[in-house]
Amino acid sequence: MKTIGIVSLSAGTLGEPFVAHELAIGTKRLESMGCKVKFLPNALKGIAYLKAHPEKRAQDLLEAYRDPEIDMILCAIGGDDTYRLAPYLFETGELQRAVTQKPFLGFSDTTIDHFMLRKVGLPTFYGQAFLPDVCELSRTMLPYTR
Repeated sequence: MKTIGIVSLSAGTLGEPFVAHELAIGTKRLESMGCKVKFLPNALKGIAYLKAHPEKRAQDLLEAYRDPEIDMILCAIGGDDTYRLAPYLFETGELQRAVTQKPFLGFSDTTIDHFMLRKVGLPTFYGQAFLPDVCELSRTMLPYTR
């Protein structure tokens, strides 16, 4: 069974009560496809917390790469300030040391993450995110997401 690590590198929407039903739908959908879902420690802490703590978002990305159980990293959603992770990933070379050859997938504000990962030599996939694609698409659109 493959494990998908879910990170919230920009907006913390996934941790808000108003999307709890979508979180359940998305988790169930991935599990029904034979995947294990693992939310990184800060992924569900909400909008205000993650906005105030870019270092925690960066920590989750590093942990997702270091965790041997995680086979792929999927961003929860885009947002508007992923650029604030850069100091926590590059100033001490943490990203370079943590990166492994795991697929990384996301879009929108996550474009910045793609650029950062490319800078350390990792190819990435610009595509679906957990909340807008896995959780919110109707069943008739799931073949597209697969």
